[in-house]
Amino acid sequence: MKKIILLLVLVAIAWSCTKPTANISGCIYTAPNAKLSISQIGATTQLLLDTIYTDAKGCFKYKFKLPSATEPAFLYLKTDSTQIATLLVKAGEKIELTSDGTPQYTVSGSDGSLLVQELNKGFNTSMLRFDSLYKVLDEHKGTKDYDAVYKRINIELGSVYVKQKREAIKFIFTYPKSFASIAAIYQRYPTGLQVFASADDGIYFKMLHDSLQTVYPKSAYIAMLHDEYEHRIRERDLGDMSVEEIGFPDLDLPDVNAQRVKLSSLEGKVVLVYFWAPASVEQRMENNELLSLYNKYSTKGLEIYQVALDLDKPAWAKQVKTQNLPWINVCDGLGASSPAAQLYNVQRVPASYIIDKQGQIVSSNLLGKDLEKKIAELCK
Repeated sequence: MKKIILLLVLVAIAWSCTKPTANISGCIYTAPNAKLSISQIGATTQLLLDTIYTDAKGCFKYKFKLPSATEPAFLYLKTDSTQIATLLVKAGEKIELTSDGTPQYTVSGSDGSLLVQELNKGFNTSMLRFDSLYKVLDEHKGTKDYDAVYKRINIELGSVYVKQKREAIKFIFTYPKSFASIAAIYQRYPTGLQVFASADDGIYFKMLHDSLQTVYPKSAYIAMLHDEYEHRIRERDLGDMSVEEIGFPDLDLPDVNAQRVKLSSLEGKVVLVYFWAPASVEQRMENNELLSLYNKYSTKGLEIYQVALDLDKPAWAKQVKTQNLPWINVCDGLGASSPAAQLYNVQRVPASYIIDKQGQIVSSNLLGKDLEKKIAELCK
């Protein structure tokens, strides 16, 4: 019996010695003989792994034992006063890091860490812009022009936020099988504002969940993304019970005057939901056919809710005004990544759906005479 126990102990020791590792070394030139905290960021917690000290030149070495041989891990390095870097570490990597004590560090030997650095570089710029705008607001508190400044700053803050969200969406769609995209989807400003704050953003959590699950099926992050997606769906449904009542996914998008228009506000009408790309000359010409259809049936109950999948909102708005399109035209500026396109599973444009007066989707992607025939039938 003692021999069996001894054998089990030896096996356990051997396993621990072969646990997957990664080597991290580097220099923080502004932190000689300094304490360096190394934490692992988990799906729901941040665990302090170790505290080491840099030498007289600010250099250090650290061997990290990963929980999994296949799944990467997030490590967070900081001195007492400064965040140094966030690394995305895989087993077997030999990572080299140099820093001057600012977020502008350099890293090599880890593709995941380079992606996280790329992501954080853009977000840090966005956060600095946010901070500078809030400082302007603070400087004008109590002054006569505060209301005007507040209105202007709010517009600028919105622009910064939308730009950052577009970049984060682009990153996620570019690297859907990288854990770095988890860092992208959970970006949060110091004020507490999440980049993916909307209930409709659940589609991005689902997309990332479905993509990462094919590579890391047992990861705790997969369960976290799934829970977040479920939470966003419940939040959306509770916030707009009309989705269940009207029988189609509701949309709430800004028009050319930046006024939000809900698809559900057209209740009782025959609605043609039409997705298009304003940059396409052919699709701009197709608007002439829609105009003929609209002129013929708008007095009989037809409304068109045209959704532009475009990244350039000013160009889209100019096109709408140039063509004098009289129906509802909306665009969120997110292009093919628009949640509206995801909700309606738009694979290509143009794409269209017809909603009858009872609020049911009755047809999709009809063209020419078939489209007019269906509209005429529903508008009787």
